[in-house]
Amino acid sequence: MNKLIIVEDIMQEHDVKGYFEILRESVIRSRLTMTAVFFKLASSPQGTDIERNQVNPQISAFLTSKIRKTDLLFQLADGVHWGIFFLQSSEVEAKAFLKRIFAILKREREYQQIALKASITEIRNNSVNFETLLDKNKQTLANDEQPIWSIEQVTDYRVQPMEQVKVSIIEQNAIFRKVLETTFTHLDIPHFTLDVATYDDGYSFLQSETYKTGHMHLVIMNDILPRKNGLEILHILREMPNEKKFIIYMMSERNSEGATLNAYEGGVDEFIVKPFNLRLLEAKIRRTFARFWL
Repeated sequence: MNKLIIVEDIMQEHDVKGYFEILRESVIRSRLTMTAVFFKLASSPQGTDIERNQVNPQISAFLTSKIRKTDLLFQLADGVHWGIFFLQSSEVEAKAFLKRIFAILKREREYQQIALKASITEIRNNSVNFETLLDKNKQTLANDEQPIWSIEQVTDYRVQPMEQVKVSIIEQNAIFRKVLETTFTHLDIPHFTLDVATYDDGYSFLQSETYKTGHMHLVIMNDILPRKNGLEILHILREMPNEKKFIIYMMSERNSEGATLNAYEGGVDEFIVKPFNLRLLEAKIRRTFARFWL
């Protein structure tokens, strides 16, 4: 029996595992989606290894010409499956890609020997390992009832993990501080859990050192505070190397253009003039976090 030719100018299965593990963890850190697409060469009853040896390089060359520079194409060890990791792409985009290349393959005479079927796996968490991902998609594509040129979906890894967010409320008025604490303790934000802490002045917040953790951190504070005021805290947080983890809402009783300008130039994400509607604050917070998952 003739041995299947493995094309040498694309990555092979054994080379890809390490890359996949890095990409999988980056999905969690960056909150972006990765989608895996797998193809199977659909063998006809009369198909031989020799025929596939002739077709394999053609398929590899065709796929290479259609992917982006950021996509990772590889061939599986069995010689009849290919995979592509699409970075920062959803299953909707991957499906559109598949429909486009399938149309080309069916239309162009030079590809008349090629018949494929495909599966799509959208990855939004790190609960899958490389071997399991391959096995699930190969099992899906092994279904003889799946027609040629069809696209199946593996949906096991689409659920996004919950991410913990530190919430620090810095407010000297005890009653309003308690109102804000209650509001945020009961605030339901998809994909996030809120760990709420309160402080009556800026100094106690800095002494707590909770802002030094690696978690995303929502800070809601007054511009004027005892001991360390809000603008001082803002400067300290924005000078930190990982300052982008902070979402900073500043509250103020000063409804002036100068106060607003100073706050935004200092790096606040939102400037809210007191008194304000709590429902409006909740809506702003929900919108802020929704942007992380668009």
